[in-house]
Amino acid sequence: MPELPEVEMFRRYFDETALEQKISDIQIFHPKVVGGQEQLLMSLIGDRFVESQRWGKNLFVQTGANKTLLMHFGMTGNLDYYNSGVDTPKYARVVFEFDHGFNLAYVSKRMFGRIGLTSGIIQYIEDKSIAPDAMEIPESEFIDALKRKKKNIKSALLDQTVTAGVGNWIADEILYQAKIHPTSVTQNLTAKQLSAIYQEMREIIEVAIDVEAVREALPSHYITRYGRKSTIQCPGCDQPIERTVVGGRGTYACEPCQVQF
Repeated sequence: MPELPEVEMFRRYFDETALEQKISDIQIFHPKVVGGQEQLLMSLIGDRFVESQRWGKNLFVQTGANKTLLMHFGMTGNLDYYNSGVDTPKYARVVFEFDHGFNLAYVSKRMFGRIGLTSGIIQYIEDKSIAPDAMEIPESEFIDALKRKKKNIKSALLDQTVTAGVGNWIADEILYQAKIHPTSVTQNLTAKQLSAIYQEMREIIEVAIDVEAVREALPSHYITRYGRKSTIQCPGCDQPIERTVVGGRGTYACEPCQVQF
């Protein structure tokens, strides 16, 4: 699933391709991803996208007519900007056609993502109880939110009411780098350990953005660099990385290196 670094790449791609271009038409190929908003989306014809903002895994786009478009990418979402003279990208669900001969496709192979209009960024965030973005939340607020959760630390990190943007691979990488086992109970962790988790979260996200969310370009001491599989070895001790299920999510950890609390 696209997580904060991937969605930040989508935002930058969107800004480089689709801003300030007049929307001449909109094609909706699969109504499921727009959740009954066909007519609302069509109201964007003649409008322009003027500004984007990412909040966690959500991409918001403001239009010149003061409307707010929300894109959530689900597990397989992406954006594809292309010349209107070539074939529509495979799995394109919604296509914005611009008046200069190029199109922007919202692509979603498994259609778990959503695209549609919302009443505004702040209202949407409040309605969905989404926490501050992982790159914006103060350390004290992050730690206090974790302390309130009576669950394992892996599930707490994935909880978007703690902070927005951390997904499965980032959570695993945070805990690997902090040497904390994902099944550790949040309330058993010390203030020092929670601070370390915060610092690792910030650094991992910054590094992932710097390498444009290309996992093979991550540092050699990151387990995510080697893929989401259980056939890799720990960069620290050379023991196999174990795949388990924690909180219903596939989880990768080094049993010798990561301590359970």
